[in-house]
Amino acid sequence: HAIRGMEEELNVELFTRSGRNVVLTKYGKMLLPYVTDSLSTLEAGISALRDAIDPNSGMIAIDCFPSLITFLPDLIIQYISETKRLNIHVQTNHQSFMLLKEHLLTGAVDLAFATKIDHPDIGCAPVGHHELVLLVSSRHRLASQNEVDLEELNGEELIAYTDTCQIRHQIDGMFSCRGIQPKITMETEHDLFMYSLVAADYGVAITPYPISGAPYNVRIVHIRSIEHMRTLYMMWNQSNYMSPAVECFRDFVIKRGEVFDDFCRRNRMCGR
Repeated sequence: HAIRGMEEELNVELFTRSGRNVVLTKYGKMLLPYVTDSLSTLEAGISALRDAIDPNSGMIAIDCFPSLITFLPDLIIQYISETKRLNIHVQTNHQSFMLLKEHLLTGAVDLAFATKIDHPDIGCAPVGHHELVLLVSSRHRLASQNEVDLEELNGEELIAYTDTCQIRHQIDGMFSCRGIQPKITMETEHDLFMYSLVAADYGVAITPYPISGAPYNVRIVHIRSIEHMRTLYMMWNQSNYMSPAVECFRDFVIKRGEVFDDFCRRNRMCGR
């Protein structure tokens, strides 16, 4: 029936039938190489698809905040080492909060590590807490201090995140509830650009603790208050299909608990 349907669609006889025997016509022979190539391509596609979702060789696409870019490779290495899934493929990118949210909701990435996205489709699991600290240049009046009160920044020239960054609203809230009014001199959504501006003495900045260490010519000063933390989550889109490869990685992280806090302890980072 399938053959007859194809012949009717193409309006050509592809086979000559003699009893139970079927022989290609010259038109069938003409079409055969193309059909063979198509089937070969289809088989290759099926094979590639199976590899992509296989827990041992599949693909995992992950977005994270720029401030977490050295944490993520450490986590991936742990996963490969402990599960022995040496052929797994992981694609990572660091994004601003708005892009990260968009990528997760559209399915462009499988997982994201960031502060919480409030959306009914987004599932999440906490992975730890990232301390917010003050960055000053080595020439700044506060450079010799290990800790400061926020009130010491009243009227200080501040390099701030843009309002497209979720952290900007948290920092604004910290200042507002204490009646502190810093002078915002520049805005950026990029941590590395912020480090450079601080180093050049264009102002101070409040950022997540630089887990790669103090940038050149910059001092890290702690802020006196336990509230100056941001909770980090691993997130995924609950409405999208999750491949076995992604599911195994997600479940590994959930089982390990607050993996970011563990990373900080092992590397003696973010602590006072």
